[in-house]
Amino acid sequence: MSIVLAGVILFFGSIVQGAIGFALGMIAVPLLVEAGFSLSQSIALTTLAIGIQVIFGAWKLRADIPWSDVKLAAIVRFLTVPIGVLILLLLEDVNSADVKPLVGIGVLIGVGIRALARRGIGSDLPIMLSIGIFALSGILQGLVAMGGPPLVLWMTARDFPARQARAFTVTLFLLNAPLQVLLLLFLSRTMSPDVLLIALLLTPLIYLGTIIGLRIGDQFSKRALNHLALAVLVAIAINAII
Repeated sequence: MSIVLAGVILFFGSIVQGAIGFALGMIAVPLLVEAGFSLSQSIALTTLAIGIQVIFGAWKLRADIPWSDVKLAAIVRFLTVPIGVLILLLLEDVNSADVKPLVGIGVLIGVGIRALARRGIGSDLPIMLSIGIFALSGILQGLVAMGGPPLVLWMTARDFPARQARAFTVTLFLLNAPLQVLLLLFLSRTMSPDVLLIALLLTPLIYLGTIIGLRIGDQFSKRALNHLALAVLVAIAINAII
């Protein structure tokens, strides 16, 4: 039953992420916790699902990867993802009923950052501000698998073309996902190779959800899909908090 629930959650999250380019972590983590997985297991499953997605995305968009920007962001996230993982491990002994509101609050913060990013914040960012944004992304990625919104905020300021923005995001996730999964596997008391096996077994569903999401995204306006996705995320967050 746990595998079935995880499959449904990751399939739905993959559809949304395929359609609008973000939100798998914000959808999957609180729902997996609600389904009975520990926070570490939920983060690991979500990270692996994102990793499966971005392998295909990074290969498809390899010609558009802005390596000069990726290098700095990848280094900062490589240093800060472990900080988020360590904070996560400190929460492992907390009752799941107490963890759910924290995850819900994390979702609302992510939605708020995403909403801010849609308005734009300028044309250039100081290097230290960029480092700070990348560090926040790394910590949130390690803590609750929600490192995307700060990156979206940063990319909005840089005014990246659509393909280059997608290439930037998927490449960063691809570079940092192995570190996060390995840290959880070796340091978390609730993690086991079985969780990794579940993610591998669900690969076809994750891939199918991504393909469906991409096709949905081509049929509707980006604005309409964003509004729908944000409404779903807010509902999930409120349910986790209460």
